[in-house]
Amino acid sequence: MVTMLDCIRRVAPLTREIVKNAEVNTDPVVRELGDDINKINEIIICGAGSSNTAAVTAAGFMEKVTGLQVHTFMANKFNGKSVYNPDALYIFVSQTGTSTLVKEMVVRMNEKGFHTIAVTEDENTPVAKAARTHVNMGCGYEEYWFRTIGYCTSVLTLMIIALRIALERGTIGSAKYNEYLQEAIKAAENHPAVVDKAVKWFEEHKDQLVKGRSFIIYGSGPLHGVALEGALKILETAKHFLAIGYEAEDGLHGPCLGFTEGDIVIALNDGVNDEWISHGIVNFGKNELGQAYIFGADPIDENDLRFDVTGDDFRALEFAPAVETLAYLLAKAIGAPVLPAGEGVEHPSGRYFETHRG
Repeated sequence: MVTMLDCIRRVAPLTREIVKNAEVNTDPVVRELGDDINKINEIIICGAGSSNTAAVTAAGFMEKVTGLQVHTFMANKFNGKSVYNPDALYIFVSQTGTSTLVKEMVVRMNEKGFHTIAVTEDENTPVAKAARTHVNMGCGYEEYWFRTIGYCTSVLTLMIIALRIALERGTIGSAKYNEYLQEAIKAAENHPAVVDKAVKWFEEHKDQLVKGRSFIIYGSGPLHGVALEGALKILETAKHFLAIGYEAEDGLHGPCLGFTEGDIVIALNDGVNDEWISHGIVNFGKNELGQAYIFGADPIDENDLRFDVTGDDFRALEFAPAVETLAYLLAKAIGAPVLPAGEGVEHPSGRYFETHRG
């Protein structure tokens, strides 16, 4: 049986394939925008669950390279908006393309005559068919509902869409475009090593980790999105621990006042952005709570999960496998079933509400 860890390991080769096909895959974006590619003044991304955390992860880079404001919305927040920019590009992300509310929002923007792009796993998904054009996120078939491949390929695809728009608008040249793509390749090359280190680290700290009652993950910049996604993965996969992700600085404004023994703090540290926060909150956790860890660069002690960060702007793709692997191994350690989609007992929540429809 394919395991969730197998899915996590599949991200590296898929990343290389997505980069290889970057131009062909984003041609539909250029065709859809036409002359309006120089008229758009905003990019809005709408998604739910891991699609939303992927958007949060990619947004800063997208803004940086395009020179356009980039805003992300959960589907229901987008539904509640009263003003929509007619000169924006609207991107809708849904791995299976079956998110009912996301599809409704695509239809609404189409009715207004706006540019809509779907990012899904296949051109025949409902969301893809509803949008004016489609970009394949390159994840292929993912066996588990606990999305790992789809999150990473969504992040990468959004970033590559932004690179293509930037190239066509002239905010970056071809040399810089190719340089960025090579950063993505570096992240892919480092991905397997991060997984291996995370597995080894977990085995060394398993007895302590499973005693925790919750995991609180901090991240800055793109790592804020990884923190949100990591918390979601722990919560839905292990089904035992509370988990929450914070933007690093914002997470200092009150939440830490409620942490007590049993709360495990993890700071995603790239060694560049807000390292003082990572070290501060982890030292607080180590000294006052009992458990806290740096993931990434510049560890505080031998208990931290240290790994090289080589992907620069694509570093989120290196941190994602660390938190995803943690989520999977926590579930296995406590005996929680981690089964492929469609196997085991159907989750009871499906009897009360519907979020996806094929």
